[in-house]
Amino acid sequence: GLSKLLQSVKPEMVSLNFGEYYTGKQPVQLFEQLTAWAREQGANGRQLSGSIDFDPLLDWNEPPLAELADLVKSCAEQYPAFRPLQVNAKAFHSGPERIVEELAMTIAKGNEYLARLQEHGLQPSTVNAHMQFGLSISKSYFVEIAKLRAVRLLWANVLKGYGLSGGATYLVVHFAAETQDEQKNTNIIRASTQAMSAVIGGADRLYVLPSDHIDQKGYSPFSLRIGRNLQHLLKMESHLHRVVDPGAGSYYIEELTRQLCEKAWKRFQQLDAERVFG
Repeated sequence: GLSKLLQSVKPEMVSLNFGEYYTGKQPVQLFEQLTAWAREQGANGRQLSGSIDFDPLLDWNEPPLAELADLVKSCAEQYPAFRPLQVNAKAFHSGPERIVEELAMTIAKGNEYLARLQEHGLQPSTVNAHMQFGLSISKSYFVEIAKLRAVRLLWANVLKGYGLSGGATYLVVHFAAETQDEQKNTNIIRASTQAMSAVIGGADRLYVLPSDHIDQKGYSPFSLRIGRNLQHLLKMESHLHRVVDPGAGSYYIEELTRQLCEKAWKRFQQLDAERVFG
């Protein structure tokens, strides 16, 4: 079970992030097992950090929003560094030419959670503190940088509508599946530019696909090592994590971000009026 999976893991040192990719998923039960395990390890609530990919509007015909609300309340009271709600936007990704729609759908979905969970007694600030956005990133270097920057700006604008200012936006970035092919060496090179665009764009957590991901035969030690070392290069040698917004001041990136924001905000207003997630 979970104890075997997390054997030798130190919860006070490692962020634990889970996705249940099968039918009959039970994120609440998974969270209960995780917190019980953490207590067995002697970790207190503030030491448990991580997330669960719990996105009721995506995975359920009848979204269990009451269960999600209880889970968020529990985290707000006992596990401040844990995010049980993910606005999974990977389904909205369909390439650079559709980024405006992707952005608008992403923030519309996040806005729907703020509104619905308010009906369950949760303040928008509490929901936002335990929410993360899961996004896909493609091969279009500058466009993807601007996309991630635009998400932050657009979401800040949504939060203003709820009377909030300065609320953080937590971005989890995955490589889009179609960016990998059978050329493993090409995948390694491509991964470096994708990872750079994600980090420069403001990713809080990044998943780098191993170069043999498309094989579906299990990853080789080499591909896992290169995927891990790529993150080390960007953080420990390039020090990109020390800059709040590495793309700031670049006319092209700033202008592209502005254009995406303007178009996506107009589209979001249309989606909101239509109650596309309602």
